[in-house]
Amino acid sequence: MSYPDLLERLATTYPSRQSARRMITRDIQHLATLGIVITRSKHSPITYTLQGGIPIYSGEDLLALGVLRDTIGTNHPYTESVERLLTRLTAGLSSEQREIYQSQRSSSVALQPAINYTPYAQLIADLERAIVSRRLLTFRYRTSAGKERIHTRIEPYAIEYYDRHFYLVAYIPKSGQIQDLRIDRIKNLEYLHTRPPGIQRTREPVIFRYRLAANLAQGELSQRFTAQRVVERLANGDVIIEAEGRSDFFIIQTLLRYRANAELLSPPELRQRMIEEVGRLVKLYGEG
Repeated sequence: MSYPDLLERLATTYPSRQSARRMITRDIQHLATLGIVITRSKHSPITYTLQGGIPIYSGEDLLALGVLRDTIGTNHPYTESVERLLTRLTAGLSSEQREIYQSQRSSSVALQPAINYTPYAQLIADLERAIVSRRLLTFRYRTSAGKERIHTRIEPYAIEYYDRHFYLVAYIPKSGQIQDLRIDRIKNLEYLHTRPPGIQRTREPVIFRYRLAANLAQGELSQRFTAQRVVERLANGDVIIEAEGRSDFFIIQTLLRYRANAELLSPPELRQRMIEEVGRLVKLYGEG
């Protein structure tokens, strides 16, 4: 609000217009002591902007803050940022409010990555800025086999969290595909020029079929894949399911969790990859 508008708005609040300017200045100083940030514009007309203060929480608000606190696990990249924010938001709670806020939530499940991602918070922030600004990237990437590759002119599109890891979803020119790259394996990130307008690549989902054992096919299907539908029910109670997966790797790793209760049927090339993966496991444990 500009200063003249402020004077007009407060005309009935202060005893006289002559003393209003002095009293407004005094009250602005009082507000600052309450933790309210007051910004005075540098240009005319002078405008004051107030931010902050102690918020008023309902019981539902306090429960929601507690859920946020209990959901972000210690390995999450934004753990420290969330903790600082919650400390500021709850600094003025009464003893009764604090008791509600600090009570444990039986329904809360911590979002706990498999490794400590707090050292990668800045990298994730840099990647998010690149996604918003459509910047191409170059960086070194360590594969699951421990080899380092240099990726150049990478087009970043999203950051996703699954299998307890954070992944950069990006188009890789060398492979001509959109792939998922584990963020903790990225280093020496550099920004390149902005992606030309009109270029927006999408990843086609992998459509596949698998057999699910009868003991797991009863009731509602687990939503590990998207667009799932039962295409056939077998005499023994097993079902054939058609679904969509984000990548070959994701489909194979997810189905392996079912152990012998699931069989990847098609497409043939994806089934062959599963056979090779299982063969490596047999060889590994057979040698043991």
